[in-house]
Amino acid sequence: MLAMSVIVPSFNQDRYIRETLQNLEMLKAKAPSFGVHLQIILVDNCSDIPTQNQIRAFSHVIDNLIMEPDKGQYDAINKGLKLVAGDYWTWLNTDDLIDMDGFEQLTGLLQQKPDTDYIYGDVAYIDEFSAHHKNSSSGEISLNQLLLTDASISQPGSFFRTAFTRPLGYLEPYQFAFDYEFLLRCLKNNARVVKIPVTVAHFRYYDTSKSGSRDFRFLKEQLIINKKYGGSFFSKLGFMLRLRILKRKLLN
Repeated sequence: MLAMSVIVPSFNQDRYIRETLQNLEMLKAKAPSFGVHLQIILVDNCSDIPTQNQIRAFSHVIDNLIMEPDKGQYDAINKGLKLVAGDYWTWLNTDDLIDMDGFEQLTGLLQQKPDTDYIYGDVAYIDEFSAHHKNSSSGEISLNQLLLTDASISQPGSFFRTAFTRPLGYLEPYQFAFDYEFLLRCLKNNARVVKIPVTVAHFRYYDTSKSGSRDFRFLKEQLIINKKYGGSFFSKLGFMLRLRILKRKLLN
């Protein structure tokens, strides 16, 4: 049986966390029917009482629960990584969802290709009311593309092979772009990448979310990481990041 681990970093998200945990509850119940065992690891940064109440209501779904202060999302995920028992792992934010059919197809492909180091698929965007907004077809990623052309990645619904990532260490202490850095690290170490052309996750995009806030620090971290991994000052991506940072500073 293929073992999959999902780390859920949590902090004061009582509005959406119930829907996310319901999603994982259904996923965990269905997974054995297609040969998958699902481990749920929830790491909560001392959230407010309403959020903690939601977590306790789904204690039967959570295999490992940590409730203690952390230094941010990257730190919460790192704590979860120490408990990962699955062949593959990912993290799921407390306002996002995993697509049932997409997860079944993704795990089915992994059972056929167990040497895959990183697998990802398409993402459907939902709004703050859980209404479908748009579909996003993830492109083919490569190290050169992420360094020189486009830093966009498809983290929701993507999975890493534990045996491959464990020697690479933990997420770096960035507040916004730690996923970009980690994927570059994987590619630098010759990760075998597979893209599956189905929707694997539902990503919630709204004004007060990290992605929707248009915080220039997100782009600044991307630029710092890009330089660290050898991105060119004169590349299309380098130019666009500097331009977007300037625009956001002026608008905010």
